[in-house]
Amino acid sequence: MTRKFNTLDGFIRHLRERVEPNIAHAVHRGVQDGADLVKTETKVQIGQYLDGPESGLPTAPLADRTIDDRIRKGFSPDEPGLRTGDMRDSYGTRVSDAALRVEASIGSDDIKAVVFEVGRMEQNNYQPPRPELSVAAFRNEQKVAHGIGRMVVRAIEGRPLPNARAQESE
Repeated sequence: MTRKFNTLDGFIRHLRERVEPNIAHAVHRGVQDGADLVKTETKVQIGQYLDGPESGLPTAPLADRTIDDRIRKGFSPDEPGLRTGDMRDSYGTRVSDAALRVEASIGSDDIKAVVFEVGRMEQNNYQPPRPELSVAAFRNEQKVAHGIGRMVVRAIEGRPLPNARAQESE
């Protein structure tokens, strides 16, 4: 849709009344969608070995004693971080209110997820880091940035934002 303005004042009024109020909502929506993407990708990665150029990769194989423990307890032998699915399912997002600057937190309140991400360096209880969240964030950085940009462009153009994603209604 192309808009034409007869005067500079008309254009400025349009920006103030129609565009500016929608920008903060667009930024919030873009950040929320990006946070949801990183959370989802993190959850998908758990239970797999990661390989790639990112820091901390490739992830180390499970220790023999861990594999033995998993088998003894009835779990598959070789899915790092995935037993009951409780830790994987504990990941969530928190996003600040709509504004021109919006912050998002992605992670888990489960201490097992924190130890899984950064590792444990105790001599008798060593666990190598498995940077699932860091890798998901790094691998999706461009998608998140482009998604926020698309939302802002829609607001500037005066177009409505797309329908809410399924996660937003949960």
